[in-house]
Amino acid sequence: MNTKIKWGHWFWGVFFLACAFVLIASKAGWLTYHIGMWTLFLTLILVAATIKSMAYFSVSGTVFSLAFISILYAKPLGITNLVPWTILGAALLLSIGLSLVLQPLKRKVHPHQHIIVNKTIDSNGQSYSESTTTDYESYVDVNVRMGSAIRYVQSANFQQATINVTMGDAKIYFDQASIVADQANISLNGSMGEIYLYVPKEWHTQIKLSSFITEVAETGEKPTKTGPLVTITGNFNIGDITVHYV
Repeated sequence: MNTKIKWGHWFWGVFFLACAFVLIASKAGWLTYHIGMWTLFLTLILVAATIKSMAYFSVSGTVFSLAFISILYAKPLGITNLVPWTILGAALLLSIGLSLVLQPLKRKVHPHQHIIVNKTIDSNGQSYSESTTTDYESYVDVNVRMGSAIRYVQSANFQQATINVTMGDAKIYFDQASIVADQANISLNGSMGEIYLYVPKEWHTQIKLSSFITEVAETGEKPTKTGPLVTITGNFNIGDITVHYV
């Protein structure tokens, strides 16, 4: 049984039951603070975003979700003089600080979390990955903002990938991609995020990345660098980039 799917069923089931209770309690006057319909709707979305961010260990997603919740309830919290810019500014600084402080602990506690891929067997006996996107084009674009993405690049003539990540994380698998022209480029751009690249150990990767407060690591199999030249360029600030050889 796929425990990840089972956990998801429990989570969303309990979440929607809680939403139903809060809706009825609000309209029945059981709550001391009256919550409007739109405020309640936004609250439920932000609570879900907070829980999902915590489950995926996304510091920025968690902090900003809580920041927006505090803006919604600024009056009962007595912080109306702080919204919105002071709250958002503090959230930005907290995201940067907590990301830098907690990153070593995150890697220590969950050193292999980013290389786990759930697979299912279809009726023909073929395995496939769940909740993923596969790209067969030579030119690949990945854009992530305050979220997570997994992309499998299986191009027969891979030439270039442009990956933009802001306040999120992306996992890009190139292990099934082929390079015909003996060279390719991967451009990484963004800030306050994490990017994991899974590349064949035969690729001769050269990292020429402009960065600020960004940790770049190479892990996995020992690269042989006997294959095509792959240059990693771009501009990425305040985050982590991991090149994992497979």
